[in-house]
Amino acid sequence: MESKTFVLRDLEGLHARNAAKVVMAVQGGGDVKVTVRCGGMEADGENILELMSLNARYGAELTVTALGERAREILEKVEKAVNGSMI
Repeated sequence: MESKTFVLRDLEGLHARNAAKVVMAVQGGGDVKVTVRCGGMEADGENILELMSLNARYGAELTVTALGERAREILEKVEKAVNGSMI
């Protein structure tokens, strides 16, 4: 299991487009299970509605946990997706 905490730098927060990019990154990870936590709430990394329900705004601290063989790679992709530098 790998875990990483980072600050949300996208001025628009975790909006629909970035949440969709997170889902795409996670779904491309094979058997990796991803959980995103923010402000005491938790979301499945493959569920766009759960990710958006975190209501993560600019400056929020996100903790992403990944379990599986490619966990570290997926964590890096998720961070890039959330902060707007992927795809």
